Amino acid sequence: MEINLPTLFPGGTSEAAEPAPCAAARSETPGQPVNLTTLEVHLSTPFSIRNLLRNTAPPEFGDRLLDVLQSPDPAKPRPENSEEAKVQRGAELFGIDLKAFADRMIPGRMPAGNDGLDPNAINQANRKLNCVGCHTPIQRTGQSPADVGAEHLSFVWAPIFSDLLLHQMPAIDAEQFSQRPRDPMVVARLSTRDERAFDTFDLPRNLADDTFSNQKASADGREFRTAPLMGLGRIGPPFLHDGRVYLSELTVASKPAGTVTTNRRLTNAPLVVRSVDDALLAAIELHDLPAPDDDRTPRTPGAGCPIPPETTNVDYGPSPQEVICPPYDSATSQTNRSGAREVIRRFRELSRDDQQGVIEFLKQL
Repeated sequence: MEINLPTLFPGGTSEAAEPAPCAAARSETPGQPVNLTTLEVHLSTPFSIRNLLRNTAPPEFGDRLLDVLQSPDPAKPRPENSEEAKVQRGAELFGIDLKAFADRMIPGRMPAGNDGLDPNAINQANRKLNCVGCHTPIQRTGQSPADVGAEHLSFVWAPIFSDLLLHQMPAIDAEQFSQRPRDPMVVARLSTRDERAFDTFDLPRNLADDTFSNQKASADGREFRTAPLMGLGRIGPPFLHDGRVYLSELTVASKPAGTVTTNRRLTNAPLVVRSVDDALLAAIELHDLPAPDDDRTPRTPGAGCPIPPETTNVDYGPSPQEVICPPYDSATSQTNRSGAREVIRRFRELSRDDQQGVIEFLKQL
């Protein structure tokens, strides 16, 4: 609930004095000299920023997604191998009902009396990967209490791509309960995109952080709010809650980020983050622990379960592979894989082209 104060300027206005809550928020006493050592920002400053945010339009979708949504039938297949076809395929795999999405996002598309489709633009008949299970495409706002900008905030369709709820992320107990974070780890990996070898900073797969106990917050160490994806394609990396999936011009040719990725053809193939596409693929992969190695795991440098060397500061026990890449039917997998484990398992069963379709869609948000 936001606090709405009638006057946001020191001293009030000619019609009314400044309310006591406003005056009390300042480290100065009315009528007395200002103490510069204790002066705090007046409430008018953050409230003005709040009003600026209220009146800032959300980012526009990319041209390819707009082409699909503005067409007479957004679900009609596009020419094979076209950019629109890739984006459309990615949206469908994500679990979106493209007609419902277009009706809510394109002005004038909603039929009189509503279209009768899912209000969140979810394809309830076939959710495909079911990314929409957490990244809800559209939320409908209620009545805004805002004194400024309410006409832009009340009863509008907001494509935030989040349910704003807490979900469990992957946990590696040895890292979660270590006295200090795992030391940075350099792994030599072969980039499959350009066939070049790189020394990469390995991206930790543990996403559980017990810095704050559940006595200080409502979430435990492995619970995170679903990140809104609105504007993802306009902003780009770094990704994830702590920005661990980075893409830097300063390191892309020397020490880029790296991890492993799995698709229908390869298991735990090396992934070197040298482009936005690589960063998005890494961010998706980090939604769960890596797949267990199998006969599809390549023998190229940096492939396979990303097991730290013996010199790391974290003790993974006698079987680190079963800790970091547990079999899907194991007890460790059931307790330590994330709430998105089935979504990511389906994603890993896709062809590389279909995975790229999901990435192309995300770049249009």
